[in-house]
Amino acid sequence: MRKNRKENEIREIEVQIDYTPNPNGSVLIECGNTKVICTAMIEDKVPFFLKGTNSGWLSCEYSMLPSSTKNRKVRDISKGKIDGRSQEIQRLIGRSLRAAINLKLLGERTIWIDCDVISADGGTRTASINGAFIALKLAVERELKANKIEKNPIINDIAAISVGIVKGEKLLDLDFSEDFMADVDLNVVMNSKKEIVEIQGTAEGKLYSRKDLNELLDLAEVGIEEIFKSQKKIFQTEDIIILSTDNKHKVDEIKEILSDIPLKVLSKSQAGIFGVEVDENLDTLEGNARLKVLAIKERTDFGVLADDTGLFVEALKGEPGVHSARYAGEHDDKKNRELLLEKLDRVNNRSAYFKTVIVYIDEFGVENIFEGICDGEISKEERGDKSFGYDCIFIPKGYDKTFGEMSFEEKNKISHRKRAVDKLKEFLINKYGNN
Repeated sequence: MRKNRKENEIREIEVQIDYTPNPNGSVLIECGNTKVICTAMIEDKVPFFLKGTNSGWLSCEYSMLPSSTKNRKVRDISKGKIDGRSQEIQRLIGRSLRAAINLKLLGERTIWIDCDVISADGGTRTASINGAFIALKLAVERELKANKIEKNPIINDIAAISVGIVKGEKLLDLDFSEDFMADVDLNVVMNSKKEIVEIQGTAEGKLYSRKDLNELLDLAEVGIEEIFKSQKKIFQTEDIIILSTDNKHKVDEIKEILSDIPLKVLSKSQAGIFGVEVDENLDTLEGNARLKVLAIKERTDFGVLADDTGLFVEALKGEPGVHSARYAGEHDDKKNRELLLEKLDRVNNRSAYFKTVIVYIDEFGVENIFEGICDGEISKEERGDKSFGYDCIFIPKGYDKTFGEMSFEEKNKISHRKRAVDKLKEFLINKYGNN
C-alpha cells in the first residue's frame, strides 16, 4: 500500500518552460524526483532519404547524466558507443512524437529532440515524452508566429505514463522503488483521442492476464488524462474560439453546430472585446471575413472565426451579393428585402443561392477558409415570422417553405452557414477531438 499517494494517483508534475535560452523550445519537467531537461531545435535540412520530398523529420537523443543516479552513471562517450537502454528509449520518444505531427507540413526541416535526465527516480522515459512534447509544441508555436511554418503540423497531443503490478496491487506512475519490485511493468503512450501510440510491457516477475492488461490500460488512461490537463494549463486554460460578431442568430447557430467539440465558443462581447467596428469595403465575401477576423485577432491570443454571407440572385447578375447586408443603403433587413422583391417584380427566373465564407485564424495565427452554399429561389412575398436577413423570402431547393417558416433546428440542418461550419467542424475535430 502506498504511503504518500493513492494507487491511481500520479506524482506531482512541475514544468518550467524556456529553461534554457538557445533552443526553439525547452522545458525542465519534474515528476516527483525524476527531472528531465527536454529541448526542441529545428534545422533547415533533413536526412538524405528525405531530400527532395518536401517532407520533414523528427529525431530524438536521450541520455542520463552521470549524477542522475545514486551510483555514477558512466557517460556513453567514455564507452565509445551509445548505451543500449538509451538507444531504445530515444527511439521510443521519437516514435511517440512523430505520432503527434504531420511531417509533410514542416517542409524539409528536422526537429531535434534532446532529453537529458538530471535526476532519475523511475519513469524517465515517460517524463521525457511528456516534456519533449511540450518543448515540441513551444518550438512549433514560435515557428508559426515567425511565419517559418505556414500551417500548424501538430495533429495530436501526446502523453505517456507507467503502470504496473507491485505485490499484487495495480499502481499508476511507478517511482524507482516500485518499479524495482514490480512483477509487471508497462509504459503506455496515448494521443489526445485516447488512441494508443505504443505499449511497452513485460512480466518481470509473475505473468499477468488479459483482464490485468485491460485494467492496467484503464489505469494508464486516468493518468494520461491528468497529464493532458497539466499540458493544457501551460498553453492556455481552455480551448476557445472567439466569433467576430454579437449577432445572436449567428452566435446561436454556430454554437449549436460546434456543441459536441470540447471548446468554448464566445461572441466578441462575451470575450470582453468591445469597440471593434470594421468597414466591410472589399468586393468579396472572403475579403470582408478576413477584415473582421484580423480586427479581433489583434486583441486576443485565442483562435478567431469570422464569416461573411451573401445572397446571389441570378436574374440580378448576382445582386445583392457581397452587399447583401446593406443592399438598401443601410443595415436594415426589412428595407433590403423590400428592395429585392421590388427588383424581382414580374421576373420569372427567381433562382438564387446563399453563400457563406468562414475565415478561421487559430491560436498560432494560421489561417483556414471554409465555404458553404445553399441553392434555392426567392419567394414573391415574405413568408414566416423569422425576419433575420433574407430568411423569410428565400426558399431552399427541395422545400416549399422559406427559411423564415422553418424552425431553428430545420434551418440549421441545411443552411449555407451550416455547410460552411460543418467543414470547419471536421477540421476542428482533427484538432481537438470530440467530447
